[in-house]
Amino acid sequence: MSAHPNRTIVFFCLILASAVPAFSQQTGGSILGVVKDMSGAVLPGVVVVATEMNTGVATRVSTDAAGQYRFLALPVGRYRIEVSASGFQRYVANDVVLTVNEQRRVDIAMQVGNLAQTIEVSANPVQVETTNTQMGQVVNEKSMLALPLNGRSFVDLLGLQAGVAPSSAGTGSSASVSGGLSAGNQSVNGQREQANSFLVNGGDVGEGRNYGTAVIPNLDAVSEFRLITNSFDAEYGRFSGAIMNAITKNGTNGFHGTAFEFLRNRQLDARGFFDPKRADLKRNQFGYAVGGPLIRNKVFWFTD
Repeated sequence: MSAHPNRTIVFFCLILASAVPAFSQQTGGSILGVVKDMSGAVLPGVVVVATEMNTGVATRVSTDAAGQYRFLALPVGRYRIEVSASGFQRYVANDVVLTVNEQRRVDIAMQVGNLAQTIEVSANPVQVETTNTQMGQVVNEKSMLALPLNGRSFVDLLGLQAGVAPSSAGTGSSASVSGGLSAGNQSVNGQREQANSFLVNGGDVGEGRNYGTAVIPNLDAVSEFRLITNSFDAEYGRFSGAIMNAITKNGTNGFHGTAFEFLRNRQLDARGFFDPKRADLKRNQFGYAVGGPLIRNKVFWFTD
């Protein structure tokens, strides 16, 4: 006996609805600024285009009456900012790097000319934060792979920031997550461990028992993370300690991936001075992370 067609449709709609992530917290950042001419007069109604350089996905906004523009909730990555206006040369800013929870300011000065002429500038990678009161440090993929990690868990790097004191709670016990790795329990600025929030791609992954994280993504799949230690926005309410926001990688227009195995054993270990023999140790950590385009410049996939 076949299922009723209306019930089948409702069933699949529920599945699709449950697969849509809830973006209650930021999973990216924003780019904002003001567009002026060389005399300092603002230019309203000018179209500003932000294109993610690895995926080719473009987002368009227009300046308001005060010449201001703002891109909200852009994914992290490298962007190209383009501005075109009648009577002015085309403006292009390359390599505008946007990190998680960042408000990147890019002010634009247009020069008189025609659209066949183009002004290209390279964005300054170092910028003073003038639009956000949040305090915190971004740890990117390069830093995660360069720093030594016992167990390849990125949460072990949270203690690099000022005011963060790692706790041993939940480590090595049966309640530890991700194969016995540290759950990332931290005391931030003197607050209790349960005052912290752990997010992965905007979703709450906090552990209810030991107040650490219940999900530790594959290190090769993490794009970057940020630990906000003070003055975070109202969207993160009810937490007085810190907010850890990790962003995983996404597919691009090119196929990229890694496969790995990390082996540790006792072959090169030394015997402790008071130990009768060398301790036994054998640990294999293996996995992969790969992504690419499904439809170029539109749809991408990533798995690990």
